[in-house]
Amino acid sequence: MSMEFLRVIAEQKLPYVVHTPADIDRVRVLRAAELVTAFIPPSSHAPDDRAIRQLAQVESITVKGKLALNKATSAFIEL
Repeated sequence: MSMEFLRVIAEQKLPYVVHTPADIDRVRVLRAAELVTAFIPPSSHAPDDRAIRQLAQVESITVKGKLALNKATSAFIEL
């Protein structure tokens, strides 16, 4: 699933902003694996404990991420 999302990111103009909690979590996984560089603000909650809507921004796909994509898809992504 993460490689599929990495492929989606690779097809976008960077920086790429994601809005949904599920996509933000996917970006967290990719960032933890050092496949992307991304800005993900810490989670916030309103005083009544409602989650505040967040955004995450993917800045780049790392060399490690590009190599993983190439290995997974055999498509060339310029390093």
